[in-house]
Amino acid sequence: MTGRATMLIVKPGEGDQHWQPQPANGWIEVLTSPHRAGAPAGVAAGLQELPPLGKIREHAHPAQTELFWVVQGRGLGRLDGVVRRIEAGTFMAAPPHVRHGFINDGEEPFRFLWVLVPAGLEDFFIGIGRPKRAGEPDPTPYPRPAAAGAIELATVFETLDPPPEAPWDTAPITDASMLDGLRKEAV
Repeated sequence: MTGRATMLIVKPGEGDQHWQPQPANGWIEVLTSPHRAGAPAGVAAGLQELPPLGKIREHAHPAQTELFWVVQGRGLGRLDGVVRRIEAGTFMAAPPHVRHGFINDGEEPFRFLWVLVPAGLEDFFIGIGRPKRAGEPDPTPYPRPAAAGAIELATVFETLDPPPEAPWDTAPITDASMLDGLRKEAV
């Protein structure tokens, strides 16, 4: 049968891997995107790992729904204005325009699967990241590129009004004690 779709299979470590700059640090592995041969159209998915004190600043997407499933660790999430405790096994869905951000306030890696429909997040990760190659040392932390804001706006991010406040902004977290108030606030 011509035109028949085939199953995409990506084995561990076969995705497009990139180290991520501050404030996230850690790494991402894009498992599928429109750029990958045989991938389903319009979908991007990957793994992301935040080391202790790594964070994803609060953000929103203008036309994309983002799904998350936490597979390891625990952290804090600011989800639509509410600080929540997030742990392995948690599933979340952020429709367009819903603000969300994450902080690893634990002592082990915080790892999650993300899916973005329609795709585009992979272009951001590649644009701000550094290729991750087997055997090379972890370069993190390294500064967020000066062009990160332009890369965000050229991909799948919207400008937030009001902008995120600390610690949900782009500044790195350098002291775990600055998270004590958030830990108490988390539901």
